[in-house]
Amino acid sequence: MSGQIKSGGFRPVMQVEQVKKRPGDGAQSSSRLPLYRQISDTLLAGIRDGKFPVGTFLPGELELIDRFDASRHTIREALRVLEDMGLVKRQRGRGTLVLSTEASPAFVQMVRSPSELFSYPDSSIFRILSDERITADKSLARELGCQVGDQWVQISGLRTLGDEGMPICLANVYVIPEYGSIAQRLGGSSRPVYEMIAEIFKESIENITIRLTAGVLSEQKAAVLGVEPGSPSLSVSRFYQGRGGRIFEASISEHPASNFSYNFEFTRGWQTADHWSWNN
Repeated sequence: MSGQIKSGGFRPVMQVEQVKKRPGDGAQSSSRLPLYRQISDTLLAGIRDGKFPVGTFLPGELELIDRFDASRHTIREALRVLEDMGLVKRQRGRGTLVLSTEASPAFVQMVRSPSELFSYPDSSIFRILSDERITADKSLARELGCQVGDQWVQISGLRTLGDEGMPICLANVYVIPEYGSIAQRLGGSSRPVYEMIAEIFKESIENITIRLTAGVLSEQKAAVLGVEPGSPSLSVSRFYQGRGGRIFEASISEHPASNFSYNFEFTRGWQTADHWSWNN
C-alpha cells in the first residue's frame, strides 16, 4: 500500500520451529515452514482425504500436542489457520468441527512494517507551520476518539515534494504532552513522526488504525495547498497505540485529489483453495 505523487497487511514474522517428527506423523519435513503451518497442512490433507469427514471433530488439543510434540500455542495457531480458511469451527467444550473440505478464497495484503502503510516519497519533507498545546473540545474529541478536556500538542505542517516542491498534504499531528518536544525535531524531516517517537522515547507501537474519508478543501486549506477552494480531497486519519493501548499520536492529513493518490495491491493468499481461480 503506497502513496503516489500525481506528477503525470504488518505482517508478523513467526519463529520457524523444527518439526520433531515421529513415526506415523503426517507433518511435512520441510523446516522452511513454521511448525504450526506444517501441522495445519497435515490436518488439511487429512480433511481433504476424508480422514476427518465433514461433520466430525478433529482430534483434541492434547492428542495433537502429543502427536506433533508441539506446544498448546502452536496447536491452536494451526487450528486457527484452518478456521480462517473456513474449513473448521472451534466450539468451546466440544472440540474442532470439520465444516468443509475446500477453503474459501482469500486475498492478502502484505505489510511488513508500519512504514508501508500509506508511505510518502523519501524526497518529501514536513515543514512545520505551528505547534501549540491544546485542550480537546467536543469536535476534536469526536475526531480523535478521546475525552473532552484531554491535553494534546498539536503540530500543524505542510508536506511537500522537496524543499519548495509541490504540496502533498496539509497535516495536523497530535501527540501526548510528554512527547510534545518531538516538534523541535520535525522541521525539514522526511521521517514519520511515530518512528521518531518510538526511537527517542522508546515507545512501543502496538496497533495502527487508519481511516479514509473523502471531502472538499476549505478556502484556507486550499490556499496553503495551492489548489482551488472546494477541490476534492482525501483525508487520512492515523491513530497510533502504544503500551497499554494508549493512543500516543494521531494525525489527520488532507490530500488534494489532483496531487496525490493511493494504490492498494492484494495477492492471493497461501490459504486459498487450490481449485479456486482468478476467473471465479
